[in-house]
Amino acid sequence: MKSLITLLLVGLSFVGFSQNASIKGQLQDADGAAITFANVVLYNTVDSNIVKVETTDESGLFRMMALPTGKFYLKASYVGLSDLTKSDINLSEDTEMDLGVLAFKPASVELAEATVTASRAMVEIKPDRTVFNVEGTINSVGDDGLSLLRKAPGVTVDNNDNVSVLGRSGVLIYVDGKRLPLSGSDLSNYLQNLTADQIDRIDIITNPGAKYEAEGNAGIIDIRLKRDKRFGANGSLNATYSQGKYHRANISGSGNYRNKVMNVFGNLGYADGAGFNKMVFDSYQNGLRLDEINNHNNEWNNAWFQLGTDFFLGDHHTVGFLVSGNRNMRMGESYNRIAISQIDDIANIDSILVATNDSENSMDQATYNVNYRYDNGKGRILNVDLDYGDFNNDSERYQPNLYYDANEQVVLTEIINAFSTPSNIDISTFKVDFEEKLWGGTLGLGTK
Repeated sequence: MKSLITLLLVGLSFVGFSQNASIKGQLQDADGAAITFANVVLYNTVDSNIVKVETTDESGLFRMMALPTGKFYLKASYVGLSDLTKSDINLSEDTEMDLGVLAFKPASVELAEATVTASRAMVEIKPDRTVFNVEGTINSVGDDGLSLLRKAPGVTVDNNDNVSVLGRSGVLIYVDGKRLPLSGSDLSNYLQNLTADQIDRIDIITNPGAKYEAEGNAGIIDIRLKRDKRFGANGSLNATYSQGKYHRANISGSGNYRNKVMNVFGNLGYADGAGFNKMVFDSYQNGLRLDEINNHNNEWNNAWFQLGTDFFLGDHHTVGFLVSGNRNMRMGESYNRIAISQIDDIANIDSILVATNDSENSMDQATYNVNYRYDNGKGRILNVDLDYGDFNNDSERYQPNLYYDANEQVVLTEIINAFSTPSNIDISTFKVDFEEKLWGGTLGLGTK
């Protein structure tokens, strides 16, 4: 029995079930030439909500990854050509659909009087980045920061909320040009609590310049929040609530006051919810059959705020102050039961492993920023930032593992794992970035 217990402690793993459908295709014009940098958008047939946005590459190829199951239609657009629509796209789990070549038709010529209305492009392609414009281009009601990343071109978010760009992991997340010092579930919670109506655009940077950190070579996502440039005072209040087995609620507000010499802005919010996950599956290893049931419950709450002031010193100089804070709490309970038997005698249970896990994690952070910006309006920009951050994290976990006999009456072996990992990190940084338009390009210099 001792050898059996050792084997299971080393080899035990949890199996997740994922949906990973994909679509690929190629866009051409009526003459068979590849259409480069065209917008390709996948819509849900039921409500016409956007599911994913992509652009074609130099060969006119596009690929959409990590798609949900369901019924969809696809629309491609390119300046000077009529929109192309592909209907009746049905995706099941792990479907890899190849649409082949999709050909545009030339736009019809209208001789009647036409009215030209300027509109913001949903996607812009630039030498170092792809810009996904949220404000004014898509219906993002009910979306949050994480769901918008799922839709963004070149971005993939897996079932564990890990973000990658063009298939590369290790992506850094920035907000308004400043790195977000979060990862894992903390990052996921922050993005889910960032409402879509706060976001102006998302920059997907695949070729980071000098002002970004070297660790961002895998890619950088810079979420740009809205800044109201209208004079006077304005604000907004948002609240959402959903109910399934458990609830999820979010309330947030933002305000802004601006005149010729200063701009004061801020936002705050609170969110909480609970979740439940149940997995039932069989697995086989080293002559053993493992019949497993796993139940997991979790609760969480998150509160955050941000307050800033910008002072306009003439037309080209701005001095700003920014303070922000976040508190996140997560509690989890799980129950895992595994009935163990020999593969050639599965009717007779040999032993039963019962593992429970109680966990609690709290994270508090506060960041402070003083900044100066010079912009001559002709491409010469100087940014100076002084930042200080205080980050506290406390994680506790208690996990007893009990091996019972076949009747689940006698404890054969008991192993208890308990962890407490408090941490405190203070970070101070000084950063200078300079940009200059030169010979049709941009020279960027930075130090930190």
